[in-house]
Amino acid sequence: MSNGTGNASAAARRSTLYRLIDTRPSATDLKDALVEYYAENDNFTVVTTDIDKVAAVTIWGVVGKKDQADWCATFKSLTGVNAKVANIASAGAILIGAPGGPYAITYGMGHLLIDPSKIDPGFGLAFSIRSIEPEKIRQITRNILDSRARVDRSTVPGGQPIRGFGIEHYGEVVSRLSGTLGSISMTFNRSTPKRVSIAAADSLKIPLGVKPADLLSDLAEITRITQKSSPVPELGFIDQIRGLKSTNRIVAQLEDKLSNAFTSGSSEPLALTLPAECEEYEHSAHSYRVKVASDRFEVVDDLDISTVLDKVSPLPVSDRIDALRAGYIQMCSDTDGHEKVSRQVRAHKWLAFEASLESGHYFYHQGKWFEVGDKYLEFLRSRLDEVFSRTASISLPKWEPGWAEEEDYNREAAALIPGAVCLDRKKIHTTQHPYGIEACDIIGPNNELIHVKRASSSGPLSHLFAQGWISVEALRTDREAREKLLKRVRERSATHAYDPSAKPKKLIYGIAIKKDATVSRQNLFTFSQVALMRAINALENADVDVEVIPIPQ
Repeated sequence: MSNGTGNASAAARRSTLYRLIDTRPSATDLKDALVEYYAENDNFTVVTTDIDKVAAVTIWGVVGKKDQADWCATFKSLTGVNAKVANIASAGAILIGAPGGPYAITYGMGHLLIDPSKIDPGFGLAFSIRSIEPEKIRQITRNILDSRARVDRSTVPGGQPIRGFGIEHYGEVVSRLSGTLGSISMTFNRSTPKRVSIAAADSLKIPLGVKPADLLSDLAEITRITQKSSPVPELGFIDQIRGLKSTNRIVAQLEDKLSNAFTSGSSEPLALTLPAECEEYEHSAHSYRVKVASDRFEVVDDLDISTVLDKVSPLPVSDRIDALRAGYIQMCSDTDGHEKVSRQVRAHKWLAFEASLESGHYFYHQGKWFEVGDKYLEFLRSRLDEVFSRTASISLPKWEPGWAEEEDYNREAAALIPGAVCLDRKKIHTTQHPYGIEACDIIGPNNELIHVKRASSSGPLSHLFAQGWISVEALRTDREAREKLLKRVRERSATHAYDPSAKPKKLIYGIAIKKDATVSRQNLFTFSQVALMRAINALENADVDVEVIPIPQ
């Protein structure tokens, strides 16, 4: 396999390509796309030129130039030997105002020279999903949109079909992809057919022609594929949801909308959610330390969005996000805020928010912004509407005003459902799950696993959906978990027909949202819908029936 190694006689050289945004194809604007520190640094040379009559700017020099590398002092301290080794890294970039761009080609550490706010986010991915062979994927990096905000990187050196990576099309954000380029016409394969490996994220690592006419031809082909070709069917889902980097120009506009949402009377969807690192402490939290826009923390026993609104809304709009990032919320196990059970988690990570902007739909989750495509939303909504319309096999009673805690509801509901047993707050500890899992809040008469949640908004529900899937997975694969569940059941009932040899067949989510009489797909935040869809897909793939039952209030 040829990689375009850059031999003097080679027609193409493997390079890193970026597409620029908010940049016109003039020499002046191309210069403005450089990081000012390097563009004005004596160690760098900037030259205005052209490539086959197309405006271009070149920059080259060295970064990190030191007489001795940073590790030399440690080297001497440990060995007594004074190693004098210079630390020099070369960096070069060519910015060219080609049609469909402008583009920037970088070499060595050249990526440091480009202003991050001028880089088109996801450009490399947009090209790769339209050109890469779906049967020859070598590496994939994905952010998994569950409550744990996990990042997973999988590598298969020889390549394999995309389906072999076990990607959930709805609920995972692919941020990097590498594999074998399909049959396209570029300099590296124009005379002799060759297959090359490309790597794509915001940038694109690909062989590019080393002669002016060849380079412009290659850029034109990349532009054509990115702008006019449809994604490969197997990879089209990657285009439907993506994370936004903080340098993306639209993030500043979204954060303006988030700041304004803290204004009293705003109708924007804003709520508190549970950060991933606080999930295991949810049931033990009886108070919260809240330090936002203040030199001192305040202890509250009922945490909801109004707690944060009261502290942030008096601030100037421009200061609100900074105050949230500087402040924190901490969970405590006592009512006075003395017994801390979680660490101090920055307040902005507790927020859930959604916004539409420039015909796009975005949501804020775990302190990060995500964009959701129209096709993704259309599928998600139609699928969940079908789930919510299913006939309930068990009738969950109304949540009476006197039942203040979930434990109250679960105890009373289990008593009203013939043959059910309340297991609320009865964790199962196993070798595989030493910190414990909640098998369910109520086990139904036919071993239905019922998970119940009453939230101040739909923000915290993603934890509920993940919890249901985790419990089913443990009970399906771990005999110890099933035996521990039997023990919990027997502590409450000597007659319930739970059979530890049988694997779960039905899971029920019972949901109530304060201030909403009924729960539907429409009043779930988008990321909660994503979490529910992920759980449903995983459960149904395991032959477990799923029901979502709104609890009347």
